[in-house]
Amino acid sequence: MGLLDLFGKKSKEDEAAAREAMKAILQHQAESRKDAVDSDEIPTGYGPFGLCKTNPVPTQGVPESNKYISRLKTKDGRSVQCTRVGSTSAKDVTSGMIDMYSISCAGTDVGKLYLCPYHKRNSAKAPEGFKLV
Repeated sequence: MGLLDLFGKKSKEDEAAAREAMKAILQHQAESRKDAVDSDEIPTGYGPFGLCKTNPVPTQGVPESNKYISRLKTKDGRSVQCTRVGSTSAKDVTSGMIDMYSISCAGTDVGKLYLCPYHKRNSAKAPEGFKLV
């Protein structure tokens, strides 16, 4: 059975195996990149953390970016909504693409969030004005 066969199965065991296989693929991708970090910030980043493309939040793949976003709240604990609006790059910061998200809270736009999903783990740091729960 090949890796793609795992994704077509519907049993819980097969779904768990597929998740583990995807996790291994993402880990391999991160470890094979020379500039992948195992830290809360990308050392070459500059500007407001997570709020500009030159200082994106490091995460370990798109599913982990979604987990990071789901934990993000305003400083006073209000939920935020994020919608992916595209991708960009900052070659002087990271070789990976940077995903851009529009952030809103209670229907009010509060800016953009920048995440780079090509690193060894998710950051445990929140952008200024936010917290992780």
